[in-house]
Amino acid sequence: MSEEALGLPGLHRRLLIFFLALLPALHAQAAPLELTADTRHASLEGRLEHYADASGKLGFDAVQQGDFTLLPTFRGQGYGTETHWYRFELNRAASAPAHWILSIGRPTLDELDVWVEQPGGGFRSYALGDHRPYEARPLQTRLFAVPIDVPGSTRVYMRVHTTSSITVNAEVWRPEAFIADETLSNLYRGIYFGTLLIVTMFYLMLGAWLRDAIMATYAGYVASLVLMHLGLNGYLAVLISSDISWFNDALSRIGFLAGTVFFVLMWDRLLELRRDFPRVHRLYQIIVWVNIAALPFAVTETYRLIAPSMNLVSVVMGFANPILLGILWWRNRRAELMVYFVAFIIPLGGGLIHIAMEMAWAPQNALTSNIYQGASLIHVLVMSFGLALRLRQMQRDKTTAVQEATVATQRAEEQRRFVAMLSHEFRNPLAAIDRAAQMIRIKTPKLAQPEAQRLERIRANAATLAGFVDNFLMTEALDHGALALAREHCAIRPLIEAAVRMQGELAGERIHLAVTPDDAAFDLDPTMIGVAVGNLLGNALRYSPPESPLAIVAVLTDAGLRIRVTDHGPGMSDNELAQLGQPYYRAGSSLGKKGSGLGYHFTRRIVQAHGGELSARARPGHGMEVEMFLP
Repeated sequence: MSEEALGLPGLHRRLLIFFLALLPALHAQAAPLELTADTRHASLEGRLEHYADASGKLGFDAVQQGDFTLLPTFRGQGYGTETHWYRFELNRAASAPAHWILSIGRPTLDELDVWVEQPGGGFRSYALGDHRPYEARPLQTRLFAVPIDVPGSTRVYMRVHTTSSITVNAEVWRPEAFIADETLSNLYRGIYFGTLLIVTMFYLMLGAWLRDAIMATYAGYVASLVLMHLGLNGYLAVLISSDISWFNDALSRIGFLAGTVFFVLMWDRLLELRRDFPRVHRLYQIIVWVNIAALPFAVTETYRLIAPSMNLVSVVMGFANPILLGILWWRNRRAELMVYFVAFIIPLGGGLIHIAMEMAWAPQNALTSNIYQGASLIHVLVMSFGLALRLRQMQRDKTTAVQEATVATQRAEEQRRFVAMLSHEFRNPLAAIDRAAQMIRIKTPKLAQPEAQRLERIRANAATLAGFVDNFLMTEALDHGALALAREHCAIRPLIEAAVRMQGELAGERIHLAVTPDDAAFDLDPTMIGVAVGNLLGNALRYSPPESPLAIVAVLTDAGLRIRVTDHGPGMSDNELAQLGQPYYRAGSSLGKKGSGLGYHFTRRIVQAHGGELSARARPGHGMEVEMFLP
C-alpha cells in the first residue's frame, strides 16, 4: 500500500507503515537459542513465543497449531483466568554438552506443565507448580527446573495456569553452573532471611519490654516480609508438606495483606495521625479493615480479582505517607522524621517497580525481580536507625518527666507540710475564739438579739473551720500511715444513732435509720467509722432540700457490713461523679454551701483503711446514694 493511498500526512504515514511492518515480526517464529561449548548459562529472553488460551481447555496437540506471538522481553500478563502457553527451541553445537537444565520462574506459579521434545520423537511431559507435590519435581529445588537432553535441535512447550501474577522467565544452565548459582543464591537469601528474623525477634522483645505498640507492629511488618519473600523465592514449597502445597501461594498473599495491616498501624501510631490528621487516620483504619477482610480470599481463586485493587491501595498509601512525613518534618524539624522519610522512600520505589512487574506494566528482569527484596532490607536497616533515634528521644523525655515529677512531688510535699503545720497552729486560736464567744454569751445573758446572732455565727464559723482542720490533719495522718485503727467489736445501731445525734435535733428528725439485723455488731474503729458516717450524713443534709427525708440503712451479711445513705437532693452528673473524692473538689450543686471538699475524700480513706470500698451512685434530679462496704 502506498503512502498516498493511506491518505495521511507524511510523518503519520511513515509511523503507521513502521508499525504495520513490525506486526509480522511479532508473529514471526523466534530464533533458536544456540548452545555452544562456551555456554554455561543462557537466558531465553527474546526467544519465548506466547499464546493465550481464553477457554483454558485446549490440549497440547491443539495448541501446537496455535498462532504464537514472539515476546521480545520477559513481560508478564498480569492477573487473569486465561491459560498461557509458551514455546522455544534449543540448538546445540557439536562441541557443546548434551545435558542441560531448564529453570523456569516465577516460583509462585500454581500449575506449570512442560513438554520437552525427545530425540526419538514425541514429547516428555513434566507436571510442576506451586499447587503440586514438591516431591514430584524432577529436580528438587526451590525453582521449577527440569533436565533437558539436547541432541541437536529440541523444542520445548510450557503451559501456565495460576491465580498469582502470570510472569514467566526461563534460563538454560549447564548442571554444574546451575548448582553453583543456586548454592550462592541460597547463601545470600539465607543471610537476608536470617537478618529479617533477628530484626523481628529484636523488635518483638523490645516492644514487649517497653510496652510499645509501634515496636510490636514493626516486628509484625518485618515478619510479614519474611513470609512474603519466602513464597516469592520458592522456599515455602520446600518447607511445607506436599499435602497442603496449595497453601504456599496463600501464605505469600497472607504475608502481603498482613504486612500492609502492620505497616499501616505502625505509621498511624508513629505519625500520631489520630491527633494531627484525623481524616487520614480514619482512611488508614479503613485500609486496615479492607486488608483484613481480604484475608479469607487469599486461599481462593477470587484473589486474582481483588489483587489489582489491593495493589492500588498500596500505591495510594505509598504516596500519602511521604507527604505526611514532609508536612510533619516542616512543622517539627525532628531528625528522625527525615530518617523515616528516607526509610519509606526506598521500599516505596522498590514496591512500585515490583507492582508494575506484577501488573505487566514493566518487564521482568534481574532489577524488577529483586529490587523490592533488596529495598526491604535497606528499609529495615534505615528504619532501625530512625527507631533508635526515637528510643533515645523517649529516654530523654522520660528522664525529663521523672525530674519534673520529682520536683513537683517535693514541692507538693513541702506545701502539704506547710499547710499541715499551719492547720495545726490554727487549733489553739480557734478554740480560744470559741471559748471567748461562749464566755460573752454566759456573762451577758440579756444580750440583744442581733448581737447574740452574730455571736452564734462566730462560734459556728469557728466550729466549721475547726472541723476542716481536724479533717485535713486526720486525712494527712491516714495518707502517711500515722493514724492506726483501734478496732473493737461494736454494736452498729448505737454507733450510727450517735452519728445522727451529732447532726442536731432538727436534722435527726429527717433521718430514718434501719439496721439488719437489729443487734448487728462488727469489728471496726468506732471513732473513725462514726466520723465517716457523720460526714456522709452531713453531706446528705447539706445538699438536699430542708424538709426532704434521708435514709441510712445498715445491713450485716456473711460478706461484710454495708452502710448506705440515700438523699433526695439534686444529684450529680457523670462528670462530677467521676471526680468525687478528689481533695478539695466540690460539685456545681455545692455553690453557696459550706464545705471544704475533704469530707468524702476523708471518708474514703477511713473505709480503705478498714479494707473496704466506698461507692456512690448519682440520680440526677433525684438525689445520691452512697454506700460504704467493710469486708
